[in-house]
Amino acid sequence: MVGEVVREVWRLFLARFWRTLLIVAVLLAPLEFAVELLDADLSSDGWWIWVAASASVSLVAFPWVIGAVVHDVGAGDRTPAQAYRKTAGSLVDLVLSAIVTTIGILLGTLALVVPGLLLMARWALVVPLIVLDGASWRQALGRSNELVRGRTWSVVAIFVVLTLIGAVLVAVPVLIGYSLVGGVIGAWLATLAIDTVAIAFYSFAPFLLHRRFTASAATL
Repeated sequence: MVGEVVREVWRLFLARFWRTLLIVAVLLAPLEFAVELLDADLSSDGWWIWVAASASVSLVAFPWVIGAVVHDVGAGDRTPAQAYRKTAGSLVDLVLSAIVTTIGILLGTLALVVPGLLLMARWALVVPLIVLDGASWRQALGRSNELVRGRTWSVVAIFVVLTLIGAVLVAVPVLIGYSLVGGVIGAWLATLAIDTVAIAFYSFAPFLLHRRFTASAATL
């Protein structure tokens, strides 16, 4: 299963790269640029503004972007704007699920790396369950856990492989951004490259796993 899903994710990534880049850029490009402008200087009096802005992007903007990408590939939205409109009603559930899963995975990772990985895998289907099936964040957490049970380590392996592939893909853009361009613009371009690849992989993999696991559950 691992190889099949990784290959399917890669095919989706190639086929939908520019579409995904556009969806990511619509929301994250201005937000990430604003964060870069704030400058992460923790020694200044305004460090808390940068922290608040970064947290807002991570816990509000990212879940919405991922939800929009998942909905776009699953429902075939006409435009990126439609993908955002269709998922706007699920934004609260997406944000709450992101907060809960982030805290849970972080605590599991701090306690011991393995529990964090297991939680990440068990909750991997939360976003497609919310934006495609209309589940609440609580229902999505429980349903994702049920669907992934028995396949946990395979899901972990999929995300580990995709993370390694993603790291290779963004190496050159990050090098160009920080070394050749430099400054706020360089950091912004590098961040957008990382965002696009990460969001693509972590949207397409859950979408494909959701489709595969729900279909399997329906036949039981």
